[in-house]
Amino acid sequence: MLRTWTDTHYKLDNEDWLYIATHEEQISASLVCPGYARDGEGFSIHFTPAHLEILEHLVGALRIIKAQQETMLDYRYPEPTSTGHLIR
Repeated sequence: MLRTWTDTHYKLDNEDWLYIATHEEQISASLVCPGYARDGEGFSIHFTPAHLEILEHLVGALRIIKAQQETMLDYRYPEPTSTGHLIR
């Protein structure tokens, strides 16, 4: 069903409104980013059960990134000691 000769890249912002729509007659579900929330540049991607494995890998990759970000946010740099400077 993909009908493009050029690749399209969308970078979603954290504030973009997304929702899931199911299409029982097509045995699919779609990720919808409506155009009215993106200055007319909306899109929808339909997925079927055949895409489940790759979508699970995508979710796994995002969970790893989230965990890495949380680790960096929780990291506390050691406080300098009050023993003085090494160079006098």
